[in-house]
Amino acid sequence: MLTSQDLISGLPVIASLVIIEGLLSVDNVFGIAALAKELPQHQQRKAIRLGMAGAYVFRVLALLAAAWFIANTWVRWLGAVYLVWLMCSHLTRHDTRAASGPSKRVAPTLLGALLQIGLMDLSLSIDNVIAAVGLAPKDVQTQLPVMWPIYAGVLFAIIALQAIAPHALRLLRKYPVLEPAAFILIGLVGGILVCEESYHAMTGGVLHIPSLAKFAGIVSIVALALLYSGSAVVRRLSNPLIGLALPLMKGFTALINWVFLPLTHLCAVCKRGR
Repeated sequence: MLTSQDLISGLPVIASLVIIEGLLSVDNVFGIAALAKELPQHQQRKAIRLGMAGAYVFRVLALLAAAWFIANTWVRWLGAVYLVWLMCSHLTRHDTRAASGPSKRVAPTLLGALLQIGLMDLSLSIDNVIAAVGLAPKDVQTQLPVMWPIYAGVLFAIIALQAIAPHALRLLRKYPVLEPAAFILIGLVGGILVCEESYHAMTGGVLHIPSLAKFAGIVSIVALALLYSGSAVVRRLSNPLIGLALPLMKGFTALINWVFLPLTHLCAVCKRGR
């Protein structure tokens, strides 16, 4: 039974979870909208609705399977690598097309977009629940995480997803630069998860990145994207760094495509609508 003492001790955890879940919800919604934006206009809202439904379902399933995710590090590694790959593949695809010369562009299909959205939803849901479990207080007797703050945090994430979703596609149309920014945010989440898992693998300890640092990273990325769009000076200063990053992202994308060749072929088939 939940006592007043339990409630008081859980409030700081809930406050931290509200920040983290809100930030991950922003990433999730803008990622869904950015992937849906590639579809014909009459399919975009359907893709967003189905993508949001998947986000809700995967968050609940990830919550129910939290103990399994904690016990199986490889699942978290796969989720982290997929998020980084998603960022790299989308940020380099236009550059790759330009380098290969003019070619007939394969129009994305609803099934292909939903496959990518579903994998992104699953990866972000795993990160969502792992973060919540890591912040949750431990039971004095069992030393297991106290679950009610985690449930409260995931509930807030679902509410935040619902609140942000109606505005995401409109914002992407008004500010096109937010589309690459959305994928950078997704890559940021994957990169943080890679750092945390690498630190744990090397030291056995837990790397805790404060919520404030994550918030600062997200705000900085969005602000820099808007500045890049509106300022020729910022573009001139940033382009050399972008030129250095693109080959690295291309190489990472090619490596992951080769390692996960069957999944790559599946994505290609879905995009062709077969």
